[in-house]
Amino acid sequence: MPRYRKQEDSHVEEALWACEYPKWTFNKVRCQIESKRDKKTIQQRNSSQQPMVVIPYFENVSEDVARIMRKHNIPVAMKPYKSLKSVLVHPKDKQEKEDFTECVYEVPCANCDKTYIGETGRKFGVRLQEHRTEVESKTGRTFTRMWAVVCQLVGG
Repeated sequence: MPRYRKQEDSHVEEALWACEYPKWTFNKVRCQIESKRDKKTIQQRNSSQQPMVVIPYFENVSEDVARIMRKHNIPVAMKPYKSLKSVLVHPKDKQEKEDFTECVYEVPCANCDKTYIGETGRKFGVRLQEHRTEVESKTGRTFTRMWAVVCQLVGG
């Protein structure tokens, strides 16, 4: 395979030379290709070594675990459990409970201590309004326990 590579390289070099590419471009590309090959061989050498274990950092605990692992020649890295970014940055607004879909919910009865547990794929607010409407039509009065123990959402 290497002898064909040399032939191909010289053929490409001659074609580019005919198109008036300067000589330094060949050298630059050759250096880039060689550096990529070197990186690959270094990565292959490193991958043959034992992979690094990354553990969350907890004061006093992580140091002990890392010391034990290093004793057995296992490379260890620690990362923070919480970072400023995870605490301060929230790119999405929190979803209102009424807007949840695909959820399991619990509605307490206004007249007794029983509860209704339901599941819906639609918006929770729409389904809850349907429950209210049904209660009003059957009892003839407004549903009084509006949001009491409602909303122990399982998914969404």
